[in-house]
Amino acid sequence: MRRLTDEMRRHWREEGYILLKGALTKDQAATYLSAADSVIERYRNHNPDVRDQKAFTIIQTVEQSPAFDSLIDHPGTFGVILDLIGPYLQVMGTQIYVRYPSDSRLSGWHTDAGPSLAQIRVEPDSPPLNFKIQYFLTDIPEENRANFCLVPRTHRVPVPEGGLPRGEDPEGAIQLCVESGDAAIFPHNLWHGVAPHFGDNVRRSVTFRYGQQWCRPYDYEKAPQELLDRMTPRQRRLMGDMGLGYTATDYFKPKDQLEVVIEDAVEELA
Repeated sequence: MRRLTDEMRRHWREEGYILLKGALTKDQAATYLSAADSVIERYRNHNPDVRDQKAFTIIQTVEQSPAFDSLIDHPGTFGVILDLIGPYLQVMGTQIYVRYPSDSRLSGWHTDAGPSLAQIRVEPDSPPLNFKIQYFLTDIPEENRANFCLVPRTHRVPVPEGGLPRGEDPEGAIQLCVESGDAAIFPHNLWHGVAPHFGDNVRRSVTFRYGQQWCRPYDYEKAPQELLDRMTPRQRRLMGDMGLGYTATDYFKPKDQLEVVIEDAVEELA
């Protein structure tokens, strides 16, 4: 299982993000892409109004297909996730991003999770409140191909009164050029967006948001039982399932959390 290196930690603290090259193998990325395409086709058939949109998002990804269950604690990323956020964590939301060719920016500059969290910044050495990991399932070899855009170091910068710039890039903005299987991790308050897409393909990616266990998740108040039934004990816990006989305070300190999340991963983390 991949672990957080000193260089990754330095980059996280100073620049505000980590780009994990080869987080997934090419075969794994292709398998997830095939699953995403099946979900996208079904979604477009059930929601014809999205067919003319240049970009759209499908939420509750793991409910859409069991093929994505293994991304919850994938060995290419889960060790890094644990090292960053700690063992008292949960999956807060999952999404598939679909980006078609467009001559205008596909997403404006923003931070995640609304106006309240936009103004909350933690100390560089503190575990984050939450962050998103985006798995790129298609190659993006050059700029202006629906690239994930970000402004390094803005995780320490207050959002300006009136919001982030519209119609122009903030100073220092960059576009990530990636290969399928790469993944980017970034906190809720890093300024980010999506570039125009002057290419001719469809860019697809999958994101998982992880947060501290005491925070409210985005996708569910409680995940459906039929979804939990197919998962491993660790995956169920990460999806918010506390099992039987838990008390009201167990949602932020379950008695067996380290056993379920860490001890089951000892050999993987070795």
